[in-house]
Amino acid sequence: MKTLIQGLCTLLFLGATACGAPSSTDVSDTGASLDTTEQQARCETCPGGGGGGGEEDPPPPIVVHGYEIDLPLFRPSMLPAGWCYVYVEAGGHIWPCNGAGKATMDWLGGNTVFHASRDSWYQEEIFYYSRLMTQLPATDGFVPMAQTMGYYSHPQNLPGLVRGSVELLVPNQWPLPGTATSEITLALQVQENGAWVNKATSHVAITNLRQMHELQAVVYPNQEVRFVVSGKGRADHEMRYLLWKVRMFGAQCYPDFANGGACL
Repeated sequence: MKTLIQGLCTLLFLGATACGAPSSTDVSDTGASLDTTEQQARCETCPGGGGGGGEEDPPPPIVVHGYEIDLPLFRPSMLPAGWCYVYVEAGGHIWPCNGAGKATMDWLGGNTVFHASRDSWYQEEIFYYSRLMTQLPATDGFVPMAQTMGYYSHPQNLPGLVRGSVELLVPNQWPLPGTATSEITLALQVQENGAWVNKATSHVAITNLRQMHELQAVVYPNQEVRFVVSGKGRADHEMRYLLWKVRMFGAQCYPDFANGGACL
């Protein structure tokens, strides 16, 4: 049985706003879904855009075609299984229902926040008073924090531009001294011979100021694509990061929750 997940509000890329109001009761272990908004636009800046001599037709433009897949981080009615929303006043706590300090938020189909902390919070009126905290294990190197996954296709079988974006910061945190700084890596990947292969990567230095970072790549049609955000860990400390938005535009995803959340 195929289930087409309807977007709850229309989103423009890099201009999403929260919609809906939380219930005054807890929402736990309910069927979760993703916000997928259909969009299509010509990509004027992509390579392969136009001829010069006028003697032959230019190659077809690379087209951005598909859905924006937006992890519903601050939608209490769309929390994944195992997560609860505890209403307080004009907002509430977002935490694991089993009382754990942190856990994975899994909307299925490869759409996930890893190491999500019980220190997360949803605010009704002011979006940026909300926060989704991840707390990485104490380890050297980069640790995945969040990812979105979809399937790129095009009605004319044209290559397309897929773009991922994340809005986040690294907060000041005890016992680390001074103003917090860290690094993240972004990757857009496709599957080749059963393995995920990077199509584009970015290494970004971040601070305690909230910023949006994005990455894009041209991919061929009829293949899975995912956007992965990783944070730098420390061997002597469980690094914490605050997330507001994790999105991928250009991939089509119809999560089928009757079949393990796979994109159809």
